[in-house]
Amino acid sequence: MSTVAFKDNRAAWVAAGYRSDMASVIACPPPPAELIRLYHLTAADHAISDIALGRLKVARFSDLNDPFELISVNFRERQVRKIVRNFKSAFDAQTGLLSFSDNWSDPVLWSNYAARHRGICLGFNVPRNLVQQVEYQDKRIRAELENIEDPSRLPEDLQQLLLRTKYRHWDYEHEYRRFVPLETAVQEGHLHFVPFGPDLELAEVILGTECVLDLEGVRDLVRPRYPAVVVYKARLAFKFFHITPQVSTIPIL
Repeated sequence: MSTVAFKDNRAAWVAAGYRSDMASVIACPPPPAELIRLYHLTAADHAISDIALGRLKVARFSDLNDPFELISVNFRERQVRKIVRNFKSAFDAQTGLLSFSDNWSDPVLWSNYAARHRGICLGFNVPRNLVQQVEYQDKRIRAELENIEDPSRLPEDLQQLLLRTKYRHWDYEHEYRRFVPLETAVQEGHLHFVPFGPDLELAEVILGTECVLDLEGVRDLVRPRYPAVVVYKARLAFKFFHITPQVSTIPIL
């Protein structure tokens, strides 16, 4: 890809509201304004299954690696503890989520979610109105629940805060969430899936720096199913603690 194309692509991403250090700027143009490009990192075998079957597994809050999910309220009062824990249990039984990052350049993301850089990052175009951005806080939410009309139910505004609040030290994830009612998902055994489609459009497939899969083999899997998807490999940046595209593997647009 030429230097001019690189600069034009970066300008287009920045003009669309993305950060200037967006890792995909030299790989492809940004999506239309009503969509947002988001990234899901996973193990290579899971990614290949996702591509082949055209679906993404719905995560459950009870399985996430942050034990404070949905309970980020200050538990100074026993009544608060009971109500919030009941909310978490009831919500988890009915609703899951798709979890994304707004960038894929952080090496810690690859270490934690993509099998220590041996995995794959899937880039999706998602309607902006279907996702919520996580907010990262130093302190837990203070909530006064003594005077609520229904002591078994949290106020709606507090529920929404709980759904998108995490401790500040998770902020490297730059997470966006799409909440999925389990009754609307495709169920297989105890697992649930959301199919690829207009609301979850595959756009990029990025092999990790230590991924051993053959790049052309992955392209052969992707091409007949998703001909517009760009498939390339990542590498370690030369000057910064970032992951970046391996330019020689990016198809000329």
